[in-house]
Amino acid sequence: MYIRKWIPGKDNPILVDMVVNNFQVKKEVIQLILGMANEVMVVCDSSDRIAGFVSYRFRLGNMILVDYVVLDTKHQGKGIASSFLPVFENHLLKQGIQVVYGTVDEDNTDALRAFKQWGFEVQGQIGSSIVIQKNLTGSNQQNRARTSNVRKLSSPPSLGLTM
Repeated sequence: MYIRKWIPGKDNPILVDMVVNNFQVKKEVIQLILGMANEVMVVCDSSDRIAGFVSYRFRLGNMILVDYVVLDTKHQGKGIASSFLPVFENHLLKQGIQVVYGTVDEDNTDALRAFKQWGFEVQGQIGSSIVIQKNLTGSNQQNRARTSNVRKLSSPPSLGLTM
């Protein structure tokens, strides 16, 4: 697995289908969110096929709001997200981002449990959305990011981050 930069014209149809199939989100909604994305990091398997992605569209000072952390169902349960998130966090820290917010639907108890295991804390609820937050500046998160099972891979167009 490796992480690469987002290529909107090439990646968007695959990312849209992945979200629609995994979350039953309307195609127009994900297209709109990707169109407003500040950054999208794409996770690819060893055959260069997209396995998932993370996107955020809102940055305020040292905080971001993550829209999606998606891993295709055939790649779930293999520890990929657990390996990817420390890399993503380290990438954010290098950009001066210290706080990550997101929402999880209250019915998605598996995702909420996973985010809690990854150090996110529940901040409240808006409608059916549970607001979660993680502070990246604690030494525990920084140490995890440094000791993640990540190796460099030269695969253009790359962020230079791999797992």
